[in-house]
Amino acid sequence: MSYLGQTMRSMLAGALAVAAVATASFAQDKPSIVSFNGPAGEAYIGRFIKGIKDTAELKGFDIQVFENQFNQAEQDQQVQQVLAAGVLPDVFIWWPSDAVAGLGSLRALSKTGVPVLKINQLPNDQDRQYIFGYAGPDDRLRARNAGYMMREAAAAKKAAGGEGFNVLVLSYPHSYGGYGLSINAFQEAIAGSDLTIIGDVDEGFGQANGYSGAAKAIASLRDEGIHFVYGMDDAILTGGIRALEEAGYAMGEDVIAVGTVCNGDKQLIEEGKQFGTTLQSPLHEGQLAIKMVEEYLETGELENYINFTPNPAVTAINMETVALRGFDGKLYGIDELCSGAWGG
Repeated sequence: MSYLGQTMRSMLAGALAVAAVATASFAQDKPSIVSFNGPAGEAYIGRFIKGIKDTAELKGFDIQVFENQFNQAEQDQQVQQVLAAGVLPDVFIWWPSDAVAGLGSLRALSKTGVPVLKINQLPNDQDRQYIFGYAGPDDRLRARNAGYMMREAAAAKKAAGGEGFNVLVLSYPHSYGGYGLSINAFQEAIAGSDLTIIGDVDEGFGQANGYSGAAKAIASLRDEGIHFVYGMDDAILTGGIRALEEAGYAMGEDVIAVGTVCNGDKQLIEEGKQFGTTLQSPLHEGQLAIKMVEEYLETGELENYINFTPNPAVTAINMETVALRGFDGKLYGIDELCSGAWGG
């Protein structure tokens, strides 16, 4: 079968599946939610999906989750399929792959009259009118904590007689909603220190893109000197660390790495290859989303329009003792809160 034929068959099957699932699920007499988000195969999003599903079940909500492969066009198509099915939920949860490119889909969801909760990427001037609130991480706090950790590591290096404070940034795609907030907060946190950003790579999400982006940066910046690396999330950073090691850098000695999100590899911190990260729990994010849905359905509004999950700094010193209470009232240890290779 041709690629076009396969694509058309997949689109038709997807539309029929959406219609069938929506009709079957929403026939039940309980509040219903549809969530549009990225793929469960990505560690962080997989834990987020567990959070919304488990909490929805706990609260007696019916939930359907539509995953895209970090592709806004695919997500737009899913929105059109759900709307074409003609069976609407009580609430939409919206995690756009690209908040700007996905504005048309968000507008279409809002026009149905069904309330929309935006998650993970803070509202902007264009989309505020289409949502009833936000639940998710504080990009600025996360990046600021990373900057403070890097300042701490740089000060220790300088005190020990070390030299070289050039920073390579392994970023989110620059079009992604959290990028601008993150890079600005990180720059503010390191301002006035010896640290200087010499490169900002936005190859994409995940370890593979972190690896390829870092490899390109190493080739162009090696002569200038790379001494620190900041990863906007640990999955990207994990790939970057592999590229640096393959290029002959000794992590923790030649290059000091700081990440965020806690979606990488615990062993990197244990072995001293990564100085620290921030604990951004996808489980909390999923739980918080459902908590906000419940509040809105009960009261018709949120007490707070912006609702953040906690994001404390984590290093080898406090890694084994960090714990957070979930929005379900349970206490969780770090291996349950982090995603990726953390045992969660």
